[in-house]
Amino acid sequence: MSQIFRKSLTTHHFDLDWNRHVTSRTYERFGYDARCEVLREFGYSVEDMLSNNISYLPGSTYVRFLSQQFANSEITVESQVFRMDHGILFWKQTILGSDGKKACQLETTSKLVQDGNNIVITAIPEINITPYEFTIHPKPILQNTVEHDYYIPFSDMNCYWNLPSDAIWKVFEEGRFLFFKEIVDLSLIKETDSTTFFMGGEIVIHKQPEPGTHVKILSWIESFEKIRFYFRQDIVDLNGNLLASMKDEQLFVSLSNSRPRRAPAAFFDKIERFIE
Repeated sequence: MSQIFRKSLTTHHFDLDWNRHVTSRTYERFGYDARCEVLREFGYSVEDMLSNNISYLPGSTYVRFLSQQFANSEITVESQVFRMDHGILFWKQTILGSDGKKACQLETTSKLVQDGNNIVITAIPEINITPYEFTIHPKPILQNTVEHDYYIPFSDMNCYWNLPSDAIWKVFEEGRFLFFKEIVDLSLIKETDSTTFFMGGEIVIHKQPEPGTHVKILSWIESFEKIRFYFRQDIVDLNGNLLASMKDEQLFVSLSNSRPRRAPAAFFDKIERFIE
């Protein structure tokens, strides 16, 4: 049985997104901070890892958002870690709001690498639970996509000189805004009293995007329902090699009362040609 590690953190005004809620990347940063504390407990503090040329590399993530949080919320991160094959670490984390209710759930993988080899931490128990099964499939060959260029800034690097998960989430977040600005027109948000909430998703890192490089973001809609749709994005390098993929669930809500609502007809008309 894996031990549950707990860490308390506080949200701030600079953690709020354009909907005035704590941004999704804040939850991932809180989760990462808690993971670092757990690794310290097993003898792998950031300081020791850097002095021994050990890097932390993020992997896949499944995330669900369950309750909105605002500034000055006292957050508790509960973490469990399990050891998988080849030293891969599987993290199961629950983020609780100040009321004790679940605000976010994270399942993510990572690994510690030294001189090109994965480190196996035998003190971490072998996995005895079933992880979430990912549903991301390759982009259909003839799928209509919106393509945008993106520069990976060096300033997004962490102390391991690679991109943390939240920096990769940021690329997908930017791609989401670029898609809707170009195809839907952000002015429709106020005109139709409609916005969308990011309810959760899957992120798979196939190969770390390199800081200081240019990539392309390919965006399209996997499926569309009455009150939600599933948005797909791939990050590829300039040679077309797949670096990372994301599938996220977007729920239509009223801008004025934050309650679920049907998708505006004007929205569907604009994005229809990008649906698989």
